[in-house]
Amino acid sequence: MKWELKSYNEDYLTSKSSEFGESRLISRLLLNRGIDTKEKVSKFLNSDKKDIHNPFLFENMEKVVERIKKAGKNKEKIVIYGDYDVDGISGVAYLVIMIRKLGLNVDYYIPNRVHEGIGINKNLLNFLKKRDAKLFITVDVSINNHEEILMLKNSGIDIIITDHHRQIGVLEDKNQEKELGILTINPKTSKTYPNKSLSGSGVAFKLADAIYERYGANKKILYDYMDIIMIGTVADVVPMTDENRFIIKKGLNNLKKTKIKGLKYIINYLKINPRNITTSDIGFFIAPIFNALGRIDNSKIVVNFFIQEDDFKLFSIIEEMKRANKIRRYLENEIYNELEEKIQRLERPKYIFMKSRKWHSGVIGVVCSRISIKYNIPVILISIKNGYGKASCRSIEGINIFDILKSVSDKLERFGGHDLAAGFLVSEKYLGEIEKHLRQRLARKNRENVQKTLYVDAWLNIEYLNKRKLHEINRLSPFGLDNQEPNFMDSDINFLNLTRFGINNRHFKGFVRKNNRIISVIGYNLGHKLKANNFYKKKFKIVYTPIFKSGHSDLFIELKIKDFK
Repeated sequence: MKWELKSYNEDYLTSKSSEFGESRLISRLLLNRGIDTKEKVSKFLNSDKKDIHNPFLFENMEKVVERIKKAGKNKEKIVIYGDYDVDGISGVAYLVIMIRKLGLNVDYYIPNRVHEGIGINKNLLNFLKKRDAKLFITVDVSINNHEEILMLKNSGIDIIITDHHRQIGVLEDKNQEKELGILTINPKTSKTYPNKSLSGSGVAFKLADAIYERYGANKKILYDYMDIIMIGTVADVVPMTDENRFIIKKGLNNLKKTKIKGLKYIINYLKINPRNITTSDIGFFIAPIFNALGRIDNSKIVVNFFIQEDDFKLFSIIEEMKRANKIRRYLENEIYNELEEKIQRLERPKYIFMKSRKWHSGVIGVVCSRISIKYNIPVILISIKNGYGKASCRSIEGINIFDILKSVSDKLERFGGHDLAAGFLVSEKYLGEIEKHLRQRLARKNRENVQKTLYVDAWLNIEYLNKRKLHEINRLSPFGLDNQEPNFMDSDINFLNLTRFGINNRHFKGFVRKNNRIISVIGYNLGHKLKANNFYKKKFKIVYTPIFKSGHSDLFIELKIKDFK
């Protein structure tokens, strides 16, 4: 891994520091993120409700709200249907809570990932028929199959689609969409909505915002439950910019005194201090335990978790989550180790394409991400069952996996996703053709340097780190996509008392020392770099991110080691 430190002319940095009214360190961090004017600085550091765009900037929003109000007036049953990942589950739970508080008749349906997948099937149609549903609203998912849309329409059900993925099939053609009477809310396809990077749950929030606006209801409650939308937004790894920053900051703040009883219990179970909760805590601890049920069992339980108030039922749901999470970890590890053995026999692969009849389709996405990040190459993993291959695809900057798949989408039963992450379902009879197409396209993708680059923001001597400085740095949070955690560099560092932990000892924790300063450290996915030969006698150069950790009664500083040499 190569390190790249951005440098500035000293006079320019001094000038910008004066213009921003910020220290040279904070000014450097802002400039590194493309924030180069006083106005941009103020907007970035002081995000609030003013950053929330008018939901009626979506072209169809007025018609969508009119149809929902009609359902309320006629006491029609509304069914909200969501994807089985954390983003979809969160959006469904939020909409159900918000719309029920207005007195409308709402139910929800989350498909079983393994047995149903996404799409209209007999189970769903029976569910809608039994409830005499008249309005069907999707969250974080589209229905782009003509036959499936007609099935709903022929059952007398109107369709509202809320999604944030790139579109294919029926929804690509606006005329066809209009003919079928579908109303779509999607920032990716909207010409007038400014934030193209909303999560699926973020789009659900925009819909709730518009509904409350037209009902003349008090919007305070929309923000009181923003922690639900925040969890979906963080889990879906969307850019931490624009109104997403406010959604995440508000949601994290809500967790200090959350109105969701289940969240209080899960935070306590995970031993997270709600006063110091971060996007990393959401992404690495909370979201995976929610995702586990969807990957192994039934995501509908997680919607119940957000809605449920009964203590006994909540404890039962949490026990189910814990059970599913253990199974998920075991299955992921089995597949990951199998793949690692195969990859070690390959010579500098440009991509990975592998398939198996043994793999659990619910967990290959996580493994796919881990392999892609580790080797910095595109990865396609396919689980084959009952004559179909279910694929998870992850790619890297410069290789748009969505567009590569789109050129053969006529051979796919289902297909969707983003530029760097996609999934598809394909009949086994076409699997060879798809494999050939992907191999040809990915083999042609020549990159000058497959080595990953670690971008470093500034030199920062760990001896000068204190709580005041870290609080200053954290004004740039929340960190994530398009606003990465700040990385700092220092040298002449000794490691002390390191212990490895995690599956296959992937991680390490311990201490570092520079002169008389000793600080706690943790290094994720760096356990393999610990060498026994005179390791503790050597001095190292490190790249790190300083973070707050919760002690028994106070916060202390810990360094998250990103790399060392």
